[in-house]
Amino acid sequence: MFMQLPSKADVVIVGGGIIGAAIAYHLPKVGIRDAVLLERKRLTSGTTWHAAGQISRLRPTPVLTELAKYGLELIPTLEEESGQETGYKSKDTYSIALSEDHLTLLKRTSAFGGYFGVDSRIVTPQELKEGWPLINTDGVLGALHFTETGQVNPVDYTMAFTKAAQRNGVRIFENTKVEALIKRGDRIVGVDTAAGVIEAKTVILASGMWTRDLARAVGVHIPLQAVEHAYIVTEPIPEIDPATPGLIVPEERCYYKEDAGKMLVGFFEEKGKAWSSRGIPETSEFDILPEDYQQYERELAAAVGRVPRLGTAGIKTFFVGAESFTADRRYLIGPAPEVKGLFVSAGFNSTGIMASAGMGKVVAEWIAKGNSPVDMHHFALTRNMPFQSNRHYIAERASETVGSWLNIPWAARQMTTGRGVRRSPIYDAQKATGAHFGEIAGFEVPLWYSKGGQLKLEPKFGKQPWFPIVREESLALRDDAGLIDQSGYGKFTVSGRDALKYLNRICAADIDVPVNKVVYTVWLNEKGGIEGDVTVTRTSEDEFLVVSNITYRRGDFARLKADVPAGASVSVQDVTNSFGMLAVMGPKSRTLLQELSDDDLSSERLPFSWSASIGLGHITVRAARITFVGELGYELMIPSEMCGYAYDLIADRGKQYSLRHAGSFSVNACRLERGYRLMGIDIDAGVNPLAAGLGFSIGWDKPSDFIGRGALESLRGKPMQSRLLQFALRGEDVPILLGDEVIWRNGQAVGITTSGDWGFRIDRSLGMGYVNCEDGVTKDWIEQGQFEIDFAGTRVMADAQVAPFYDPNGERTRL
Repeated sequence: MFMQLPSKADVVIVGGGIIGAAIAYHLPKVGIRDAVLLERKRLTSGTTWHAAGQISRLRPTPVLTELAKYGLELIPTLEEESGQETGYKSKDTYSIALSEDHLTLLKRTSAFGGYFGVDSRIVTPQELKEGWPLINTDGVLGALHFTETGQVNPVDYTMAFTKAAQRNGVRIFENTKVEALIKRGDRIVGVDTAAGVIEAKTVILASGMWTRDLARAVGVHIPLQAVEHAYIVTEPIPEIDPATPGLIVPEERCYYKEDAGKMLVGFFEEKGKAWSSRGIPETSEFDILPEDYQQYERELAAAVGRVPRLGTAGIKTFFVGAESFTADRRYLIGPAPEVKGLFVSAGFNSTGIMASAGMGKVVAEWIAKGNSPVDMHHFALTRNMPFQSNRHYIAERASETVGSWLNIPWAARQMTTGRGVRRSPIYDAQKATGAHFGEIAGFEVPLWYSKGGQLKLEPKFGKQPWFPIVREESLALRDDAGLIDQSGYGKFTVSGRDALKYLNRICAADIDVPVNKVVYTVWLNEKGGIEGDVTVTRTSEDEFLVVSNITYRRGDFARLKADVPAGASVSVQDVTNSFGMLAVMGPKSRTLLQELSDDDLSSERLPFSWSASIGLGHITVRAARITFVGELGYELMIPSEMCGYAYDLIADRGKQYSLRHAGSFSVNACRLERGYRLMGIDIDAGVNPLAAGLGFSIGWDKPSDFIGRGALESLRGKPMQSRLLQFALRGEDVPILLGDEVIWRNGQAVGITTSGDWGFRIDRSLGMGYVNCEDGVTKDWIEQGQFEIDFAGTRVMADAQVAPFYDPNGERTRL
């Protein structure tokens, strides 16, 4: 029966692959039945149809692990609701280590998964051979054997979602191409198709590799690129059967799975090939790209060496298809910051089948309720800068992303392509001083400064070659003075007659303070979760300066703009590029700067958490007495064109005070010693400020209401069932904590660390993490516990406390 395209709908989903189908299935579950899904050709015809179809509960983050659990549990229900088999087969998986560092990673993964109830264990090469007889175990040090994995038929899985969605009222149209998104003012109000226009309250782009171009036409930047992905399928191999486990060999960039009595071997080569960076062909549908044996020569050779039977089995199919990859291997999910009414769910980097059920649920609930049911900051569109959607940039970067898919996900890993685009005003001076740069949100940030040439970042656990240098920088901050470039931080002005009223609703702290006072505050959602943390300086009666973490510049600015009430006298401006920011920290910082300024910098005239306009040589800058390293210090906000002058002035005078340049590695080590929380790592939308130990930042007594207040009031005075603690490992030769380690108390797993590093000022391995107790995490509960941290399967005794281990009373910051 022919179905007429509706003229209106509450929600229009653009894209009929697995992601769009999963969203369509979940929308009626949250009460949205007036939904339409539009597919330009036929369902699954983009990427979904040729996906490997692998599913695993064990994922790299707590949120993804819990969502993967939901996806596995949904399959039987989905099959019953839809009357459609998904082709799901439950089977185990082995992931192999060929190096000590990768074996350490697998041990960490096993411990992490165990905390969430995933059954896994490290096995010997002999045990691996017993479970996977065709493997050549030469060079294998061990393997992770984990359950709750399997595979589905991607097309059948998609059809199950769409059939169930249709039964619940969702209308699905194939061969209906969305020609354009309809924009009216600052809002997307519908879609234009060859069959007519559909007006919609919300449009969801679940369009895979077409997403970037659709979004670009309405000024939305999506850094996503189609990249070739290949696998081979052998002729039938009698030695394998449907129960043959999956196999992953990350260091050889290969994965293996049984496929109807044959073996499928897929590759994630070191440097991929971008496909159709100028736009996907109009005729694209179930595309099979040309074979390129040379592109995968190394991986093919490794596969035959690892599984010799492949050498005689014969290749039935050499398949090359396109899949969409992002700039940093993370999904792109959330509302578009540039316009209202547009939501994006794309860029799944070869894990769309695995992620579909959980992400479909999250997106549907997000659309229905206005906020995400779980913390999704890692996938926010605002983490990327607009230039990263440039087709030249993303084609180059996504080709590297493919190769990083199976790398060790260690914290200091840096991408090498598309670098050097966003630079500090003093970039050249930093480079001449020996800066080794990393990238944060596309901005070049010094990681450390080396004196005798550039030391290399190495993908390994434990102490790195730069370790002694970061120690020196940290000790300089403690004993003398350090110079830190913070120019990439977001800087926004909020002004107007209603600026105070507006900010006091967004900020949990009371912003009605004297002029020049600096206030640290969190931004909350209605559930009391932390959406942002910033400093706010009142620069005049009706103007405020908001300073944001470099990673969250776009997101924080988008929130500031989006929340302005209609008709309010409020102007929000992003002045980030107009100002650099240099921080001078350490006990000698005041004396150093005082020699360059005629203004009184004493604590009596400029106390901690205050700011002032001061002279600095021939220029005027704004100096704020705040710190992220736990020392006396000043953050100097300087006009960009004068930043080079200020840098030269400070660096030259600093020689008399043993001034040392300090990179982000030493800053991170120092902030962890002092217990400063890092947004997106230690605090996020799933955590309230009371559990995070940030209750001091709540303006309980301010007369005006603020977002999230009701949720916090309901928790106030009650035992905290979850609480952030500081940890320091005991003993000699202990590992360096990284985050995601299991926390044990009196033999019971009670939490996961959020971050970790070596604290050079106190010379201990440190971590932060949330611990959980139904009866409340009280002082007695902490003091009566014997705590251990599991690092790669070995538990290490740890001291645990609420207060930081370095300068717990904050005396050094107030010198």
